Amino acid sequence: MSVTQFNDLSKLREARRAEAALARGEAPPVTEALPAGRLTTKQFNRHLAHVLEEQTKSAITKYVGDIEPAEVLDLARRVANLRARYVATALAAAGGTAPPTKAEIDEMRFMRERIEELEQAFTAVREAIANEVVQVKNVVSD
Repeated sequence: MSVTQFNDLSKLREARRAEAALARGEAPPVTEALPAGRLTTKQFNRHLAHVLEEQTKSAITKYVGDIEPAEVLDLARRVANLRARYVATALAAAGGTAPPTKAEIDEMRFMRERIEELEQAFTAVREAIANEVVQVKNVVSD
């Protein structure tokens, strides 16, 4: 039985990732070369942050492209409307003499989860715009 060298295993993993990406119709993953020599933990983490930023920009360009300002405004409006409906539902449930029903509580929980998810998505979009990871048509950088 032969023993496969570690370097050979890493090349095998890279080849398998490239094959899987091609099978999914994607470009093969780009392997970022590490800076020469030994790295400190901080240097490696900075390198990881750079790789993540570059890969994110590449993926957003591929999957999202430039966005229209109306798309971001629509998302903001959706979050605001859901917040308002949540407040209205909570006030309506609290206004009666009987405690809120299970259905009312379930509806409020469902709305809260949707609000939280959309708020998180909105924050991600705003961060992507602020970091110039995504481009908004007719909006220039500072």
